[in-house]
Amino acid sequence: MSAVAASGPAAPAERAAPDWDLSSYFASLGDPGYLAFRDALEAEAAAFEETLRALPPLGDESRAAWRDALLHLEALAARSAHLGSYLGCLSAADARDEAARREVARLARLRAALAKRYARVRAALAAAPAAAFAGLLAEPALASSRHFLGRLREEATHRMAPELEELAADLEVTGLAAWARLYDQLSGTLAFELEVPGEAPRRAPVSLVRSLLGDARPEVRRAALAGANRAWASQADTLAACLNAIAGTRLELCRRRGVHFLEPALFDAGITRRTLDAMLEAVTARREIPRRYLRRKAALLGRPRLGFQDLEAPLPAASAERVSYDAARERVSYDTARERILAAFRGYHSALGEFAAGAFARRWIDWSPRPGKRPGGFCTTSPWISESRIFLTFGGAAGDVATLAHELGHAWHGALMEGLGAWARRYPMTLAESASTFAEQIVHEATLGDPAAEPATRLAVLDRRLRDGASFLLDIPMRFAFERAFYEERAGGELAPERLCEAMVAAQREVYGDALAEDELNPWFWASKLHFYIAGLSFYNFPYTFGYLFSLGLFLRAKAEGPGFLPRVEELLRLAGSDSPERLARRCLGAELEEPAFWHASIDAVEADLVRFEAELAAPSHDAA
Repeated sequence: MSAVAASGPAAPAERAAPDWDLSSYFASLGDPGYLAFRDALEAEAAAFEETLRALPPLGDESRAAWRDALLHLEALAARSAHLGSYLGCLSAADARDEAARREVARLARLRAALAKRYARVRAALAAAPAAAFAGLLAEPALASSRHFLGRLREEATHRMAPELEELAADLEVTGLAAWARLYDQLSGTLAFELEVPGEAPRRAPVSLVRSLLGDARPEVRRAALAGANRAWASQADTLAACLNAIAGTRLELCRRRGVHFLEPALFDAGITRRTLDAMLEAVTARREIPRRYLRRKAALLGRPRLGFQDLEAPLPAASAERVSYDAARERVSYDTARERILAAFRGYHSALGEFAAGAFARRWIDWSPRPGKRPGGFCTTSPWISESRIFLTFGGAAGDVATLAHELGHAWHGALMEGLGAWARRYPMTLAESASTFAEQIVHEATLGDPAAEPATRLAVLDRRLRDGASFLLDIPMRFAFERAFYEERAGGELAPERLCEAMVAAQREVYGDALAEDELNPWFWASKLHFYIAGLSFYNFPYTFGYLFSLGLFLRAKAEGPGFLPRVEELLRLAGSDSPERLARRCLGAELEEPAFWHASIDAVEADLVRFEAELAAPSHDAA
């Protein structure tokens, strides 16, 4: 498989088909089944406005009517999520698909309509007496929705008047969501010249950069980052306009709602500020662990310091005389990755293995590189049909194998929630990464525990885990530091592309310290990271570190207690949308997330990996490294 797509845009008839099968969603955008589903949903969402207007205030006599209305709204939410999952797949698989883009814009209007319905429900629940609200939650049909409805009532205390919230929902279609769609369209079609010394220049989509940064050859990594950054820089004004508009809108809404810009992110994450501070305190205090790894990695690669492009570099192949690079040894085929993952999953938990085998067999995964694919990877789950789809660009790097296992973990999480209502499936991002990171750890442990594994293989797995540690303990906190500083400065006016580059470099210096070369940082990271441009969520970063450390703590408990602990893991994942992370941690782990001790225990495992990594390097077979 070629690591780089053919140069030049393909004509519509030449576009390669995605790998996944979406037929259980809909046959196509123009299919009568799709059109009927969409039109009926839009009509019912509009009619639901009259249903809400006709409802009296919540009380004993109106409880049944409110129960039925809420069940109807939950069904509308499930159908909207199904539509969004399908359209998200189409637009990610080919950002040039104009029909999909039109439908995504239409879906944004539908979601705005539903947001207005939620605004009315939120206000009504907040206005209800405590006894009336408690009576509503006692309704058996709403049992799985109690946590969601409680959060909806709580959220009302941080919102504007209902009519203003409805206006904000309407304006989002041509504001936040429109700027986010513009970024998605631009990033999905952007390409660059990959100019590797000694090779003919090749045209590559920016979606392939992540895989190229995992190449064993330093000249490829350097050329990939430099070429991609030239492409991002060519669109600097448009990208800065997108970012400034998204942040500016959020800041104005926060001002009107009387909240700090971090509060919506904390609410969406489902955690307290005390929990966030405890986690960040532990991460900041232990920064030298991932920095030490990066310094050791630089020495292995024959460099005084790593450049930003080297953060995902594989280990060099060591010989008695020198350190050389063997690109072929580091690349794996998609079929090999599938077999490795299935063997690891089946060896750890048979139910997980059979689920993953079914995902492969039913073609739930779009993996092949091709022009027009958006960058990044994700798993989307439809609560309407209880199926998931996985999107990534698999280039054969070790990191791509980990990403595939990661996204399968997300899909497993979705399967564990089968039978729950749409609202009980709305778990926060802090818990969203639990199953995915857990799945990655299973694959890594399978190799480390294999007595037949060669020392070089064990070393590569430890390196992969330490790269993850460096990512979650340095890279993600760096993104958080940048975004927080950006929002603080954006409150005083728009930031030019040059200033955004300066702020990004400042965040990298603060978090990475001297672990990266001063002249090889990445000022254009703000432009390339789609997480900064998501309309529905701000600070799409710290929950990743939370999820990594939380799932690492969960995996350590499972490893220590054996198979008997797996039902508690599945219970926690199933209930992820039914309680707060803090209460679930107490219930399933007996842990306090608002104290640094839990987070330090997880970081201890990263340090243990580093000690083992250094010991492996000191073994006779690695003396030359």
